[in-house]
Amino acid sequence: MGPFEFLWFTVFIIFILIAFARGYARELGTTTLIFVALFLITYLAVPKLPAAINEIYHKLFHSTLPQRQMEHLLSAGLSLVFIAIVFASYAGETFTFKGKTAKGMQGRFYTLLVGAVNGYLISGSLWYFQDNYNYPIADLGILHLPLTPLGEQIANYLPPYVVPPAFWAILVAVMLIFKVRK
Repeated sequence: MGPFEFLWFTVFIIFILIAFARGYARELGTTTLIFVALFLITYLAVPKLPAAINEIYHKLFHSTLPQRQMEHLLSAGLSLVFIAIVFASYAGETFTFKGKTAKGMQGRFYTLLVGAVNGYLISGSLWYFQDNYNYPIADLGILHLPLTPLGEQIANYLPPYVVPPAFWAILVAVMLIFKVRK
């Protein structure tokens, strides 16, 4: 496999293309649910889940879960939860912003912008689940460490590193206000 940032960039581009197929009004609904997912994961799961898992593991096995196994479990578990939320936000009846959509170049620009935000949030969050837990996929041979210098730089700007956890809740509130305004 090539550098990790190529995978990140590919996922980023795929979500921009999806945005062009759906339009920015529907993509904004997905953005809102991504904000909800990031709030729940970064505010609740990341700080509290390790202790809860260790407590359950200790009660069952009378020992502590090895650190690397914990990293594998958290990375995979949080990634799967995040992917499930994103998938649900795209599937079926979607959370769509109503109103008159912009036409022409202005509409395409809004779609590109919202698609880029969603692509950054999705690909960046999935990368974060690897980076935050010391790249457990490297143990599976899927990724060869170390990252390239560009990959190291990009990793510093992943969404959960850039945006404080409580701010995701503020973003959700703002999006809901836009959703209900007439």
